[in-house]
Amino acid sequence: MFTGPSAGWLGSRTWKTALTWTWHWNEEKREPAPDFASWQQFLGRVLILDESGHIGNVLTAHKKLVMSILDDEYLSRFFWEEPSDVRARKSKKAKYDARTWYLEQRWVMVLDRLVERIYLMRCQLMHGAATLGGKLNRVSLRHCSIMLGHVLQATLLALIDHGADEDWGAMCYPPLR
Repeated sequence: MFTGPSAGWLGSRTWKTALTWTWHWNEEKREPAPDFASWQQFLGRVLILDESGHIGNVLTAHKKLVMSILDDEYLSRFFWEEPSDVRARKSKKAKYDARTWYLEQRWVMVLDRLVERIYLMRCQLMHGAATLGGKLNRVSLRHCSIMLGHVLQATLLALIDHGADEDWGAMCYPPLR
């Protein structure tokens, strides 16, 4: 069994921390850019800056956990578009693709699909599809929470080592004092 941060992390401080790092201000619309697009842009940029390989190392060290998240049909948007046994089987394509991505060290692809699924779990929690104390998705929630903790730690290390001097753009909600 996987160990790490408690499942409560996903719906609380950890996710808020992650979103705070990634929010981008859309100057044209004068509003925050959409969450997932901001995540993708931010993580792609961090991977480019991560010369020390912190994120690749964490994805490699926790490959079994990553693969279990990619194998979980309940964390697939494709499955939820029209839940069925056929869609459940097809939703596992990311797991099979990830085998190649690992061999080729295509961390952007692994991280993109992983965060997409963790984000879906976050949406289930925040928007009511998964309830406090529910029993149906506890293993998925635990896996996503643990992996999010690992990804955030690696991201922090990459930012500290290589991203401190970068211009990350305007904060959506900067401190006023």
